[in-house]
Amino acid sequence: MDVERVLTIWNEPFTADPQHTQIFVAAAHRRDVLLRLTLAGLPRRYVPTSLDVLEEPQSAFAPQSVIDDRRRAGIEGDLVAGLRRINGVADAAVVIAPAIEDPLAPEQSQAPASASVQLVMQAGAALAPGALSGIKRFVAAGYPGLVADRVVVLDGSASGAGAQPMADRSLVRETRLQESIQGALDSVFGGGAAIVRVNLRDAGIERSTKSTRVAPHGLLESDSGKEQGSDGGKRFERDRDRARYAYDTTVETQVSHADALAHVAIAVFLDSRRIGAGQIVAVKQLVKAAAGADLTSGDDVVVEALPFSSAPPPRSRLATAAAIGRLASHLLALAGLSGLVLLARRWHLEDKARSQASAASLLGSTLQRELPHTAAYVLSGLPPHLREQVLRQYPLEIRERIAQHLNGRTHG
Repeated sequence: MDVERVLTIWNEPFTADPQHTQIFVAAAHRRDVLLRLTLAGLPRRYVPTSLDVLEEPQSAFAPQSVIDDRRRAGIEGDLVAGLRRINGVADAAVVIAPAIEDPLAPEQSQAPASASVQLVMQAGAALAPGALSGIKRFVAAGYPGLVADRVVVLDGSASGAGAQPMADRSLVRETRLQESIQGALDSVFGGGAAIVRVNLRDAGIERSTKSTRVAPHGLLESDSGKEQGSDGGKRFERDRDRARYAYDTTVETQVSHADALAHVAIAVFLDSRRIGAGQIVAVKQLVKAAAGADLTSGDDVVVEALPFSSAPPPRSRLATAAAIGRLASHLLALAGLSGLVLLARRWHLEDKARSQASAASLLGSTLQRELPHTAAYVLSGLPPHLREQVLRQYPLEIRERIAQHLNGRTHG
């Protein structure tokens, strides 16, 4: 039926037999139709439904277990047919495990009914968490005694359907370590006196090493003797010396996971105008201890004092424009020319707005490279209107994080 529906949508002429098991198309179009059907994932595998099970002849002497299995297979087919009609689902498979209810079996062997569902999604399609919950309820409602909590849904990659991708653990650790060191330095020297950058590299390969060490422990027992005799007219003598020693055997197994840290690199920039050269060594030792860096194994911790750039030029231009505007307003007020006063005031406001926009643009581009709490520290010292202009340049997620830091600093 899926093939017939698709051919109808494609406006492709066809005929089918009464049982709808064979479809006939023009011989000239046969190869093209087969190619298009293959690309569309059709025809899909046949799954018997309850209707097919009921139409099959059944022996009157069939055991109840066989009847239950056929009935369950029909329900599985009905569920597959329903799942195939969900948007974005290319194919589906359902396996239902009936409940184990044996009054003579021990309690630990009893188990309620459960179901496993595998979905093959179309290219670029994904299920929302709400759709996943609906699928579980749909499957649970189709079989007696089955509840949604006992339904497991997987996608074609054997991952939980609708699950969110896992965060990069290396990036999370890197960000956490960088924010920790940055926060500590800001607490000691004040905001804007230090800039921290952290780079962590994982091993990338899981390794397992096993070593065995055997060490002698001492003599347990010894035995010595001498044998004499004759055999066939020949005499023989044989000396026997035998000793048994004890040994200690130590087996060590070392496992290194793929996400284990292989290299730590930390760079700290200090403002030489606020931090003396004599403090560089102390800062390096503290950063190394806080990060757990081992310089002997190849980790890098670099601390340098450099003069940080001065305030952005637009801020000085803004002050200059404001001073010129105030001087012009004062002179015109003395002249008593009301019309020119209004004109000068308008010029002052427009120039001030242009200067503020320029300052906000330059400051925003500079703070884009800083962490949210560092940007919040800088923005907290700006006038509210200029601060809002800078915040509008950030994406919504980063803007909310900066606002959280600003609110915390304001309330603190």
